[in-house]
Amino acid sequence: MEDATITIQHETFSLIDLTGMDADAQKEIMKSWFLENYEDPAERTPYESREGGYIYIWGGPYDALDELSLFSGYVDDEVIEELADELSADCPLWTSAPKDSDYDDEYINLILSDNEYFQSFMDTMNHIVSITDAKIDEKPKSHLLGILYVSVITAIETYLSDAFINTVVGNYNFTKQLTQTNPEFRLRKFNLSEIFSVYENIDDEIKKYLLSLMWHNLKKIQPLYKSTLGIEFPNDEVMSFLFKAIAKRHDIVHRNGKNTDGEIIETSEQELFELVDKASKFANHINEQIRLLNNENTDF
Repeated sequence: MEDATITIQHETFSLIDLTGMDADAQKEIMKSWFLENYEDPAERTPYESREGGYIYIWGGPYDALDELSLFSGYVDDEVIEELADELSADCPLWTSAPKDSDYDDEYINLILSDNEYFQSFMDTMNHIVSITDAKIDEKPKSHLLGILYVSVITAIETYLSDAFINTVVGNYNFTKQLTQTNPEFRLRKFNLSEIFSVYENIDDEIKKYLLSLMWHNLKKIQPLYKSTLGIEFPNDEVMSFLFKAIAKRHDIVHRNGKNTDGEIIETSEQELFELVDKASKFANHINEQIRLLNNENTDF
């Protein structure tokens, strides 16, 4: 039998050791492991009242018996089923539990990030989800959801801007790549006598240019990330969703919440949660690649 292991409270346990324990001890260890990795969705999972169910943005839904199958072969099936029944009585379906070290950063299986701008993005997503719990009348709530919808797009812009600028500025390799591949810099002319002055101020020039960009214009930002950092944006499904969301954001902001036909644009909690979901997957997809770049590249 393979010597598989589990971790509980940062301690590693061998599953083979369970075979020599009595049923109560086995249940205690399995329960501790389960509750460290799974939680009742009522704790922090958004609930869509109109749809009548949870939106499992943290992962799931998970069935206790399915997840406890990890212990099959080490613990009698009757003991596993008994514990699963007890857990299911408390909560029929479970979601992923937060980890002590990365609660603020974990979002739909997000990888822990050391980047301050990524943490800020994730904090914003968490705050937006929390605000939707506000108990207010239907019409003001609809207006609030529209504002929160716009806030998600703003958070995407801020993340894209901060992530790119913090990765590129001050890094010789990425600065060189940007100036050599970006049309804005390729077309600039200067005299040979200005070369040192231009080089000494290159970071300021790059910052000025980058800060002037409209970072929600994904059609322009996507090739910028690709040509400078080699970073690929996520699949067409996510991008298509975000393009539509950005168009809706434009109507909310610039047409006072109406479309081109003058019709009022409604935003439901479901739409907001879907946007938070896609935006988080989008940012995490990029952040994973940035982390790899930071590990692989050293500045000169």
